[in-house]
Amino acid sequence: MNVWLFAGQKISYSAESVSQFKTYRSALLESLKNNKKDDVISIINYIKERAPDEFAIDNLEMLQIYLLIERYDLAVDLWVEMYEKCGQKVQYSFATDSLLDYLDTNMNLDDSSVVEKKLKEIVLFNIDNEQKSLYEILLRMRPFYEIENKFHVMHYQTWDHEKRKFVYELANRYKGDSLTNSTFGRLIYDRRVYDAFYYRAGVDPERIKKLIVSLKEFEQRFPDSKHLSWAKYEQNRFEKILEDYLEFLNYYRKKLYTGGLGIEGWITNSGYEIGIPIQFQRFLFVPTFDTDEKLNDEGWIFIFGFDLFEMKHLKIVPFVGLWDPYVAGMQVEFRPWLEKYPDTKFGCAAYISLKAKYMMKYGELEKTDNKGFVHLFYAGLGFHFW
Repeated sequence: MNVWLFAGQKISYSAESVSQFKTYRSALLESLKNNKKDDVISIINYIKERAPDEFAIDNLEMLQIYLLIERYDLAVDLWVEMYEKCGQKVQYSFATDSLLDYLDTNMNLDDSSVVEKKLKEIVLFNIDNEQKSLYEILLRMRPFYEIENKFHVMHYQTWDHEKRKFVYELANRYKGDSLTNSTFGRLIYDRRVYDAFYYRAGVDPERIKKLIVSLKEFEQRFPDSKHLSWAKYEQNRFEKILEDYLEFLNYYRKKLYTGGLGIEGWITNSGYEIGIPIQFQRFLFVPTFDTDEKLNDEGWIFIFGFDLFEMKHLKIVPFVGLWDPYVAGMQVEFRPWLEKYPDTKFGCAAYISLKAKYMMKYGELEKTDNKGFVHLFYAGLGFHFW
């Protein structure tokens, strides 16, 4: 077996070594199928002695194996280590073989439902207190991390026009005879664990709060744990996530008195209006098409308003209008519906408003053709972005 180091880090393996690793993996699979737990551990240790990196067997495969044979004491360290490397590119094993298929069939950690179910089983298992606390933390973390197995790293999803459905295709860089490029297998470096937290419906702030409590309790109960620094890091991270997420859920607070764009329609007993409100900070500009039978009026007026008072569901705007007729008044808006979450890319959100306003107009009266005042009350409906 020809093994050597490059720069003290990278290990290269001969074809003979790779052949032996394949044999070890086959033996590992047989022991696993026959539930020979001691043999499974021995073979893994034997492989790791000869391939201390993750070339012959990677940490995800070992985690799957330890979970299958209920060696939760060994699994928890690997699980925490994977989360510590969230977002980092790590090595997957060279093999795409029957062992890999067996593991992904029987313990597919790429499937969040499998992860949740297994963690719930483990916390009820007879393990020591520190490990149980760690698994409870991992269970509460489940919605916020995603694990990708080798299949998803090596494949991409595409639309099959003949089958009329999405299918997975092997990426071009993994096609062909891998021996020709001296990797002796599909040697993959990619991200194994993703930070799956993103602003979306279904994320329960209470779950984040309970997770933070669990992390604090772990730090207090196990101050000498080798995972203490990880627990503190995650506590700080999720406290910031919670702060940001609650701010996200209450996004409207930052939208008040800031502006936006919309369209609104108004009716009264003598006419109607259609306006396009444009707001910057507290100031509104509303080009409005106006018709009114009480005045010789059909055309555009330009309304200028001031956002006098605003809260989540209420807004009060005094205004004046120029052109002919001249107008002045006050409008009140009630928002019965707001989008629960703003768009995560652009930050905007929509809402619907029910409106009422009093308007005094000065212009040419329809009956006398003389200039005069009319007093009108309008009801309206608006759709806005802010």
